[in-house]
Amino acid sequence: MQYKIVLSDELLKEFYKFKRSADFNKKIIEKLFNYYTGGQLTNTAQLQRIKLNDTRLASTLAKAGYKTQTLEELCEKTKYKLILNTERNDYPYININADRIERNFTATYNKNESREKTIKHIKALCRNAKYIFIYDKHMNDKVIQKISKILPQKKLNIIYKDGQLSQIQISNLKKECKDWKIQQDSKNIYNNYHDRYLLIDNNIEIILTSGFDYLFDENKDFSYIVRNRCL
Repeated sequence: MQYKIVLSDELLKEFYKFKRSADFNKKIIEKLFNYYTGGQLTNTAQLQRIKLNDTRLASTLAKAGYKTQTLEELCEKTKYKLILNTERNDYPYININADRIERNFTATYNKNESREKTIKHIKALCRNAKYIFIYDKHMNDKVIQKISKILPQKKLNIIYKDGQLSQIQISNLKKECKDWKIQQDSKNIYNNYHDRYLLIDNNIEIILTSGFDYLFDENKDFSYIVRNRCL
């Protein structure tokens, strides 16, 4: 078995309460499952600390040599080299309440692989939006044409970075849908970023690592990330 992560004593205790349908902390479990990958590694010392009576698990861990290691030492034996907890943010700890490292929806496509599923996904995320912030440092007519294919044909505020769209390009974009209102960014976000972004209702952020071109063009590899975001 390949172990993937380590849980702090607190989280491991709550996890087993949840697993055994005991009186668990709902907020902690909800946040834990934002990161949880399964296959957590523990040892007999941690089982003793959280007072978990599971002789079969304890015996299996002991036979495998997992007895008295620290959490950091256990972490080195896992796939992702991370420890989930609720207090610390320093590596290798991941604070499930707030941390720079997140677990998001993502996909990577190789050259010549269809992006149809991702196109449908992004369209669905945009479908009910009230406003969408578009950022592309290398905005051009071709990019605008690609973007227009994924935006919903309905009343929508489209926000762009100052200087990224010319008046001609704005006019061309408006021709795609008369209900689109196009305006400049007033919050001064995404300054000189390399990747391309769609921020939907200040709630969901889509990051396109190879740009909008390669969402539709299969001549190059392409990745995208969907994450919770509030700016």
